[in-house]
Amino acid sequence: MTDKMREMLIRLSKLAIRVSHNAQEENRRLGIPNVFAINGIMVYEYDNKISMTPPPEWEKFDPSKARKK
Repeated sequence: MTDKMREMLIRLSKLAIRVSHNAQEENRRLGIPNVFAINGIMVYEYDNKISMTPPPEWEKFDPSKARKK
């Protein structure tokens, strides 16, 4: 790998991290849960807590009835 490619990958990685953190902060501000996978386990962040249980309102969601665009 060339130095130029390495430098570009570092810059892109930093940009991706910054964009991801900004999106997480916006989700918190809007009350939208953040969802992570840690070692293959789904983890949810909502209501200022971290849980392995999805938000209660998600239990009502039936993807088979979701409107397709």
